[in-house]
Parts: sequence; C-alpha cells; structure tokens
Amino acid sequence: MSNSYETPESITTSPGQANSSMKQGKFNHQTATFEVEGFVHRVCRYGFEKWSAKPFSEMFASAPEGPDERADDGQERDDEPIKLSGCTNFEFESLIEVMYPLQLTGPPTLSKEQWIGVLKLSRLWDMQEVATVAIERLSAMDLKPVEKIHLGKAHGVPAWLKEGYTILVDDLSKASLKEMTVLGWETAFRILWARDEISRLREATPNAGGYWVSAESLNCGYCYRTWGSRWTVPNAQTRCPNPSCGHFYSSSGYGVAIIDASTALRSTAPLLDDKPKIVADKVSEVFEEELKEAELRNTKVTA
Repeated sequence: MSNSYETPESITTSPGQANSSMKQGKFNHQTATFEVEGFVHRVCRYGFEKWSAKPFSEMFASAPEGPDERADDGQERDDEPIKLSGCTNFEFESLIEVMYPLQLTGPPTLSKEQWIGVLKLSRLWDMQEVATVAIERLSAMDLKPVEKIHLGKAHGVPAWLKEGYTILVDDLSKASLKEMTVLGWETAFRILWARDEISRLREATPNAGGYWVSAESLNCGYCYRTWGSRWTVPNAQTRCPNPSCGHFYSSSGYGVAIIDASTALRSTAPLLDDKPKIVADKVSEVFEEELKEAELRNTKVTA
C-alpha cells in the first residue's frame, strides 16, 4: 500500500510565475497591525472598514502608503503597529472573534464578559451591526436588573435601562445591598423614592365610606328566600338567570341577598389591578432624562 499523497489536479503546487496578463481577483485583503496593552495583532482590514462607520476607514485612508511604511511582502510593518487605547486586550480579542469567526455557523459562543467587551468596543468604534449582535446575545443571557441598568446606561441600550429600573421599582428584593451600592446612592435613592410614590398613589384610592361588596357575593333575593338557592346577580338591570324566577333585582322588591356578610363586606374600596402600568409610568417619569439620553445615543449610532 502506498502512503504517498497525490495533489488534486485543480491545485498547482509549483510556484507561479509573474505574468503581466494576470488580473486582480475579487479578493485582495490588506492587513493591519494593532497593538493593545503590549500585544500585537495582525488582522484583515476589511472587517474594520466594513463594520466601523468612520474611525477605521478614516484611519486607514490617512495612513501613509510609501515603501518605508511596509515590509517586503507589502503588509503593515509589525514594528510600527497602530496603538489602540480605551480597550483591553481581552476586549479586543473578543471583538476579533466576532468579526472573524472560526466557524460557519454564525457568531461564536462567548462568555457574558466577552460579549460585554464586544458591546463596549462596538459602541466606541461605531460598529452598529456588531453592537446589535452583542445586544441580542446578552439579552438572551441571565442579566440581573442592576446589570441591565449599568450596561444600558454605559452603552446606550434603553430597553435594558427601562427593564432594570422597572424590576427594581416593582420589587427591590431583586437586588442585594451590594448590587445597589454599585449603582450609586443617587440612583438607589431615586428607585426608593419611586417606590414610595407608588405606594402613596395606591393607598390614595378613593373611599366613599360605608361598605363595599364584591359582585360575586350578590345573589337573587327571591331565589334565596323562596328556595334557599344561590343565583349570582349578573347585572341589576337584567333578570335572574334562574328559569323558575326571572325577577328583576332592581324592581321586583326582593332585592339581593348577601349570604356571608363577614367575608363579603369591606370597609375600603378594592385596589385596581393596575400596578404594572403605574410602575411603568413612574419609571418613565423619574428616569426620563436617562432614558432619553440612552435612546438618543442608540438612535445616533443606528442612524
């Protein structure tokens, strides 16, 4: 058995000769060399030129093209890399993994910390498409309310900001004291103030005096007195649903029967089940400026 390897006919192994008749193909990627925290990375330019709105396109356009600025192979010289500030090497490598994935199944599987780094740099360098992917991946993760507020405020994600505030204003037990400290005392105070305002608003439900009775406790007076049966009153202007009765409650003179007054009667009006709306409205009011700023930043990047 031969262990020799035969090269497919479609692949030429001999070095090609320079030919003036050759034409430039569709792909001819140039590389760029970056330095981040002492680490040097040589990557294709096209990702930065395609996904960044301005920063890198302008940077590469203004870069000198003279022979002294390039190595013998025509690539960027590693001894003169472009130094990037405002990011860590961990964040930059995470971004590179997303921009140049090593698999064909879409964005890579990164940790929450890596996706946060990707979001940070994509906002810093106006990479809206990359930011959208990072936001989608992070939204699918278990972000705590405090994380949503912190990241939403830092990177212009209004949906996270509103969700985080809404959760804490509705239920403060969703965050520990240590987590609330991370938000700062001013933010923590505003959350507490919003909760107090909601409590006052709900307690201020008008009470006309006397007693309140739930509709489920009202029964047809004639049926209860005559047969001892319970037929719930659907509406004061309709007949009793009992086929053997058919009296109007408001005009028959028999009225309604309250079977168990000890549980049916209340001294205060029942609270309306509108807390979600009250919380949402209060969050929009108390954190209006922050939400507008995040929305403006997000709109500015997407424009």
